[in-house]
Amino acid sequence: MEICGQSSLPLPESQHVDFVAIDFETATSDPNSACAVGLAFVVGLEVVATLHRLIQPPGNQYAQGNIHVHGIYPEDTEHAPDFLTVWQELHPMLAGKALIAHNARFDMSVIKASLAAYGDPYVRQYADFKYIDSIAMARDLVPGRKNLAACAQCLGIDLAHHHNAECDAIACAQIAIASIKASHCLNLGEFCFSQPHIRIQELSDLVLPARAPTPPPRGRKPRSGPRYRANVHPKEIRPQVTFFDPSHPFYQKSLVFTGELSMDRREAMQRAVNVGAVIKTAVSRKTDFLVVGRQYDGPGGAATVSNKEEKARAILAEGKSHLRLLSESEFLRLLQGTVRQPAPQPRSTAAAK
Repeated sequence: MEICGQSSLPLPESQHVDFVAIDFETATSDPNSACAVGLAFVVGLEVVATLHRLIQPPGNQYAQGNIHVHGIYPEDTEHAPDFLTVWQELHPMLAGKALIAHNARFDMSVIKASLAAYGDPYVRQYADFKYIDSIAMARDLVPGRKNLAACAQCLGIDLAHHHNAECDAIACAQIAIASIKASHCLNLGEFCFSQPHIRIQELSDLVLPARAPTPPPRGRKPRSGPRYRANVHPKEIRPQVTFFDPSHPFYQKSLVFTGELSMDRREAMQRAVNVGAVIKTAVSRKTDFLVVGRQYDGPGGAATVSNKEEKARAILAEGKSHLRLLSESEFLRLLQGTVRQPAPQPRSTAAAK
């Protein structure tokens, strides 16, 4: 795993820090699964110090889709400290300073969920931060899509190692700096008070998404079907954000899920809805994306294809639909806006076996 740069802490104790940009990478879809954190310290509208730490997620468990995004493997964090150990190291450096993150709800959820896993006293003691989203800061500076890669490209910011937490934190800091300078402000405080749409939020006020129900204890009769068949009604999934990027590939697009994903189906739906997707239960000619997870094996270990996938392929064979089939990894990458939409599927009446 390649690190973006050489971490440059510590700072001189006398140096006043304007703000700190922060970025987390996670091992799974659970916010309590941080596997890396990056920091960029800003003084006088310049990045003066950076830091990168690996973190061992709970059980050192990883989802393949997350590994594909950030390139961190279980062996990288096998001997790394847990979140609380790392956060207790970082907290004195961050206390009293504003945190800035790109799509801040994600990173702040990582902090709060990870601390909550150790108990409420740790949340009260170590989640005492104000934070600002750099997406909102760049609203009037960057046209179109405002994910980290798009903002960096628009502003000429080097993001050669996207999804390295330190590099992403540096890019976030530079986006914030560019936004402040473009508004002819001298510092973050002046910028925030001059921009009515900027919200300075409290980490302690952040409400975490409800966790999926705990599976039944061992010893009960095995389920006849996969976990994703639990009743998940799209109408129950409501956005947890107040801002959507209209240029996101999933914005106002119709998504249907089939098969079992490495993440909980409800979590996948929630993440899609949070970027403006419309979740549907059935495939039709109006469907934009079908996300295809693992199909359960039939008799003798033969591969199977779900009814939804069969219908999608039949629609594609007609040649009159813009429907796209996505694997879980493609869904995750598009969710973060890091790749183009996949090319149309080959026209074929035969379902893949």
